[in-house]
Amino acid sequence: MPPFKTLGWKNWIIAFLILAGLGIGIDAVFTRYIVLRGPNSPSGRIAHLLELNPNEIPVFGTSRVRSMDLGTNGFNYAQDAASFALTDVFLQIELAKKKTTPIVVEFQFSDSGTLGDEAYLIPFAGDPRIRSVLSQFHKMSWRYFVPGLRYFGYYDWMLQDYLNERRSFYRVTRGSIEYLRSPPFNQARFNQIVRQRLDADNGFLIDDSLTGRLIDEIKTHPQRLFILVATPVHRSCFHNFQNEDHLKSIEARLEAMPNVELIDWSRLPYPDTAFADTVHLRPAETADLSQKFRIKVSQILQQRNLPPLITPEVTPGVARAN
Repeated sequence: MPPFKTLGWKNWIIAFLILAGLGIGIDAVFTRYIVLRGPNSPSGRIAHLLELNPNEIPVFGTSRVRSMDLGTNGFNYAQDAASFALTDVFLQIELAKKKTTPIVVEFQFSDSGTLGDEAYLIPFAGDPRIRSVLSQFHKMSWRYFVPGLRYFGYYDWMLQDYLNERRSFYRVTRGSIEYLRSPPFNQARFNQIVRQRLDADNGFLIDDSLTGRLIDEIKTHPQRLFILVATPVHRSCFHNFQNEDHLKSIEARLEAMPNVELIDWSRLPYPDTAFADTVHLRPAETADLSQKFRIKVSQILQQRNLPPLITPEVTPGVARAN
């Protein structure tokens, strides 16, 4: 008789409970030490956002502003490849707080149309705001509520992120990422990226509903200063640029709002060698831009008689904001 037929129903129940307990234990350890390992981990930053943080100036957007470090009273919540729909959810969470600190939001010319790394939202699937955006992108699953199953298919992805951090491929400070290793610039490869950009649709391609939501949030929260920033992109991104008149009208509308400061640095002149691709600067230039942005924000806060940034000392020789 096969061994499994000798097991009674009680033994099957015991075996099931042991396996379930093992799955729950592994889930708890993985969540605590890998997923939510600290406020600078991807999920840890979302957990940090759910806290009040009364004196904090948050930064929201995509990987283009992921390296913006405002200093000790700032925190960066930007998510790689995330649609503005996710940024909007983060804004809803932030704007529900009784705070008066400024908010930095990336001013985007186009939308990724993707959720980004949905795995890092899994621990927060119980929050109706997070669950809503997961459902919007068809990424919601019943197993996100089942310890031991919820990270199935994502374990290797999240573990790799943890190991890359431990190997010092990058450093995260207050949510802001700094890449410590970067391949040398390759002009031939970059030329190929530029050719792809020239063949792509370029322009102000954000859906009006997304822009409208941002404007509504600005209007309904006059106590918060919104600092909108468009980061530098390669000049090829302006080839056959569509909807420029609409962009100018939206920018004019935003600049007329009393609680908005718009910083459009999209056309800052950088050489090819400054870019990792057509929409991201290389690490050295990114650090320079981050410092320049801190200076600009400090000037804005000073002009508006708002509490200053608590920033690191400015490195001599770094370009100042205009």
